[in-house]
Amino acid sequence: MVIDFNASNSASRSAQSGAANGKPDATKAPRTAEQNVAEKPTAAEAGVKLSSQAQQLQAIEERLRDLPEVDSERVSRIRQAISDGSYQTDSARIADKLLALEE
Repeated sequence: MVIDFNASNSASRSAQSGAANGKPDATKAPRTAEQNVAEKPTAAEAGVKLSSQAQQLQAIEERLRDLPEVDSERVSRIRQAISDGSYQTDSARIADKLLALEE
């Protein structure tokens, strides 16, 4: 599950700027998280020195952006297994995962 904190923040900023002049700006489309990220200056451009841990996190984020959201090969294998009747479910594992969601 992905939680996009930037999208909700940009919407609230738009609402705040509209509230400042007494009315919302209906001519502007809501900004996407990608637009917010694309317009942020890099740490070097902003004159900020990142710790090695922050640099590692930044590198991981960049690699994650390059990955597809859906593993289409895995989806194909599961579809094939369902259609040929070989897909097996582990009810104990499913129950454990559901219980973990409640904690």
